Amino acid sequence: MKKSQFILVSQLKEKLQEFPAIVSSLETKDPHFIEKIFSWLKSVEDVFSTNNISEVSEMAGFRSKILTAKFSDERGVNIKKNQIKIAAGSLYDIQNIVLNVLMPYEQKMNDCREIIKQLLVLVIQTKAIEYDQKIDFDDFVKMVWQYLLYDDNLKAGAVRLKSVLSEMDITMLLADEIDPENFS
Repeated sequence: MKKSQFILVSQLKEKLQEFPAIVSSLETKDPHFIEKIFSWLKSVEDVFSTNNISEVSEMAGFRSKILTAKFSDERGVNIKKNQIKIAAGSLYDIQNIVLNVLMPYEQKMNDCREIIKQLLVLVIQTKAIEYDQKIDFDDFVKMVWQYLLYDDNLKAGAVRLKSVLSEMDITMLLADEIDPENFS
């Protein structure tokens, strides 16, 4: 079973949205900056690990760089300041890795979203499916998906979607794009 790229894209976008707050905590000299960056790195590692993304090792590598500052043998070295310096110097690279992982998945999702929009326009034009408020929206989405799979004129687009995304991702994208008013 394919992992959900829709969920992955959402999670990575969420992580990137959290990043400015971490930078701000550095800017304001928040005493909990190191804990925040560690927590954020660990949560990104978890997302990468769950989705078998090899950049998980790079995230762990950044954590290890920050951790090594704790074990300095040099006398008179402020460990916390050294950790902050290492973490601050790595911030751009850290977010850039997440962004570079996100971009191809996001592009694939956007391409599929465009295909879905085109298919939905064709379904609406046929007037073959009408939305009834008595029907659960999820059931309606599934009904539209089934129509796409079995209509001879639309099947090719549906097969193309299936070759790229899991059915769960396709139905989530469909749910995002369907406006029930267009099916009335």
